[in-house]
Amino acid sequence: MYRRPVVTAMTGDDTPVEHYRLADPADLRTALATAGIEYLDLDDQRTIVIYQQAILMVIATEGSATTAQAFDVEFWKEPPTEPDREPDSLFATFIDELVAATETTRR
Repeated sequence: MYRRPVVTAMTGDDTPVEHYRLADPADLRTALATAGIEYLDLDDQRTIVIYQQAILMVIATEGSATTAQAFDVEFWKEPPTEPDREPDSLFATFIDELVAATETTRR
C-alpha cells in the first residue's frame, strides 16, 4: 500500500486526509471488526471510525467499503485525551492495524 498525503477542505476548515492503495481488494469493514476497531457504516463507500478516541472517516475511492482497492482516511476529530496528537501519527498506527487485519498488502 502506498500513502499520499492530501489536504482537502471540509466545511471551510483544512482536514488532514491520506490516500492509501492496496495490492488486492479488501473488505475494510471486516478488517475493522477483526482488528477490534469501532466503526459505523454510513453507505457503500463511507465508514466512520473511532480509533484511539479520535474520529476518522474512511472513504473507499476505488470499489466499495467491502471491496476497496483504494481509500482515503480523513481526520475528523482529535482524541479528547490527546488533543495535540498529530494526525500523521494516528494515521500510521491506524493503517498498520487495519492492513494487518486484511489478507492483502500495501501497494
